[in-house]
Amino acid sequence: MWQLQKTMSALRYGLGLALLSILLTPAFADTVTHKIEALNLTAEADYVAGEPNKPAILILHGFLTTNKFQTIVSMVQGFKEEGYTVLAPTLTLGINARKQSVKCNSIHTHTLEDDITEIEAWIKWLESQGQTEIVVIGHSSGSQELLAMLNKGPQPSVKKAIFTSLFYLSGPELGARQAELDHAQQALDSNNLKPHKYSFLFCENNYYATPQSFLSYHRITRQFVLNELKNLTIPHYTIMGQADKRYQSTGTDWLDELKKTNTNLTIVEGANHFFSSEHEFDLQDILVNIVNKLTE
Repeated sequence: MWQLQKTMSALRYGLGLALLSILLTPAFADTVTHKIEALNLTAEADYVAGEPNKPAILILHGFLTTNKFQTIVSMVQGFKEEGYTVLAPTLTLGINARKQSVKCNSIHTHTLEDDITEIEAWIKWLESQGQTEIVVIGHSSGSQELLAMLNKGPQPSVKKAIFTSLFYLSGPELGARQAELDHAQQALDSNNLKPHKYSFLFCENNYYATPQSFLSYHRITRQFVLNELKNLTIPHYTIMGQADKRYQSTGTDWLDELKKTNTNLTIVEGANHFFSSEHEFDLQDILVNIVNKLTE
């Protein structure tokens, strides 16, 4: 199935991103809601019920996006065709039943800890559906958040983790400014919780966040990710695009550092951060092969 799709990819991509987005919209998935009691928020996810003898797949999107992001939709579709149960939540980011991406200049009160609480709640939701074996897959910052969640404490039902486009969120090479970090920490120490404009990743001077929100994500430094990978006790895999433009900031030695952890690293030649065009099928082939090993 996926080999045939790979041969059709050039034609499909030529139809344009807008048409491709329509074709990949997951009408095949149900929308489920889940009350996150600890946050008093309702979250939504796309859900596909699969074959009962196969593990469930939880797929987490990247920074400020939703489960409708193209890379996530492609993953959901691919696993659905393989007969897997799939759950793709949209993190609320403090917004009840969030459906849209959040802009840089929105008021950001959400924290990394809140995101982890939501991920844990969705794992429990899958367990309540009878799932005893779960594979978690993240894209971009979704990978980093899953990594932080897994190292927070044991999740016995999570048997395997796959991280795609795994980088980190904080470091001078990414534009993090010590003066802004100091400002946020001083505000937090003085109980001044008003939002302030910071620079964060692609949000240049317009990331409007509370100090708690801003500082929480800056926990995810280069060394944090490398240490957490080394400490992870379940089988885990990292899939990186060889042509990812993020290396312009991090350096390609990031791949060398990943290799030195105990993660199983795969580099997809020519693929960008989002595994666009024909590389979405390369990515799906790798993902399916990894997950299928769990059922052998």
